[in-house]
Amino acid sequence: MLTYSSIGPSDALEKIVLLHGFTQAKEIWPSTSSLLAEELADRNPHIISVDLPGHGQSSAQEVNLWQAAQQIVDICGEATYIGYSLGARVALHCALQSSSSVKRLVLCGATPGLRSNEEREARRVADENIAQSIEQTPLADFLNTWTRQAIFDGYVPDEKDISIRLCNKASGLAMSLRTMGTGTQEDLWERLPQLPMPVLLVTGEEDHKFSNIAVEMKALIGTTAQHIQIPQCGHSVPFQKPAEFCSVVSQFILSH
Repeated sequence: MLTYSSIGPSDALEKIVLLHGFTQAKEIWPSTSSLLAEELADRNPHIISVDLPGHGQSSAQEVNLWQAAQQIVDICGEATYIGYSLGARVALHCALQSSSSVKRLVLCGATPGLRSNEEREARRVADENIAQSIEQTPLADFLNTWTRQAIFDGYVPDEKDISIRLCNKASGLAMSLRTMGTGTQEDLWERLPQLPMPVLLVTGEEDHKFSNIAVEMKALIGTTAQHIQIPQCGHSVPFQKPAEFCSVVSQFILSH
């Protein structure tokens, strides 16, 4: 079973689930949890942070995206599900697989998958190459390369962030890419209209790739979805602009 931690009363009427990105772990969320708890103080929420398969204390969990989603729903139950990047893809699977458990859905830097078999195969090969690099390179060196990609421009991980990532195991991260990478993900674009819950799509204004994806997603989901861009921000919205991200999320929760 996946590991998790939480703050707030377990019997709270308002429950929030936080799902991290690739190479992160549940310990990445304290600022987010504190800010959300403060902004939603009247509801005194129960906030759960989950170690995704291959990460943190869930490093040995070898499951696919659907299986991960089911485990998370089994643990967390009815809640607002908030996912970032890899976590957003997992959260989307939670919503499609167990819509009655996902009260609200917040996707930050999400994709419903690649549309063609050729794109997926090319990505699967690319993910496999990265997985092999993780296995053959000191983790600190890999993380230094990974976090300096152009997509993360604007966010430089601090010492605490890096220390959290360094607690991961190379074998777990490699496995995560092989079992839950974008190359293994089904094309879920045509299933987006099936989402019955309110959906908030959050992207950084400077993250053009995922902002364009969010525009397409919003059009397919329909009137239950909204897309908000955070100014002067790239892909790492919850960590580059935590106050702005939590403000937007809190307003979304209070208005739905």
